[in-house]
Amino acid sequence: MKRTKLYIACCLLLLVGVLPSCKTKQITPKTSESGVVDFTVAQVVQQQPQFTYLNISKMEVNSNYGGQQLSFRATVKAITDSLLVFSVQPLFGVEMFRLEFKPNSFRIIDKWNRKYSDNIYDVLRYTLGVDINFNVIQALFFNQLFIVNGKVTPNQFVVETFPEEPVRLIHLGAGVIHRFELLDSQMFISKTELIAEKGRLTCLYANRRLKNGVRFPLLLDMSMQLGTKKADLACQINQLEFNKPFEYTTVNVERYEQVVFSKIIP
Repeated sequence: MKRTKLYIACCLLLLVGVLPSCKTKQITPKTSESGVVDFTVAQVVQQQPQFTYLNISKMEVNSNYGGQQLSFRATVKAITDSLLVFSVQPLFGVEMFRLEFKPNSFRIIDKWNRKYSDNIYDVLRYTLGVDINFNVIQALFFNQLFIVNGKVTPNQFVVETFPEEPVRLIHLGAGVIHRFELLDSQMFISKTELIAEKGRLTCLYANRRLKNGVRFPLLLDMSMQLGTKKADLACQINQLEFNKPFEYTTVNVERYEQVVFSKIIP
């Protein structure tokens, strides 16, 4: 069912992004004094959303993927460093698909066709061609600073500044350039880019609102370009709350067919 696969592919794009694993062109960013880098990284980390529980109960998603346009409702539940669940509800609020990410593995559940797939993160590297783990997926969706391989430390970045342009933090990783555009002196991340020689993932964050003591963007626009192919997702969060424990019901998959990743995402 093409439409079923399209919904799930959109979910993966939202939470993962698809970039080729290839050598980047040689880029030498502008050097920065260590004190400037230390201060900038510290300010960004201090300003970025930090919480234990996240419950997005209403989110509208508009996507353009493979030449097809889709609009659907979704919810997100998260426990920092432990769980991230993305649920698609395109019909009358009935859950049809679910992505469950945990630190060491993730599960895709196609409730419409009663199938599921359990995977370790290596399958994303082998199938999608990019090193991805739980921390990267979490940070990308949470509007946080990250690098693909390891933890954030100031000496991994340089600060790029040009007249009348936003300040940017840049990290050159193995095969991928990370670029974080900062919002004025507030040091919020307004734009995240992962750049490889043949592809680019861009995520824009906007319309921040204070909720339960956490300032979080309610608009998230993600685009992925790989050669001539392009996919876009626009997410509007309409209702959310932080740091309030929530009920989370797992799906009983005893009567579901277990399949490999490629049977759900070809």
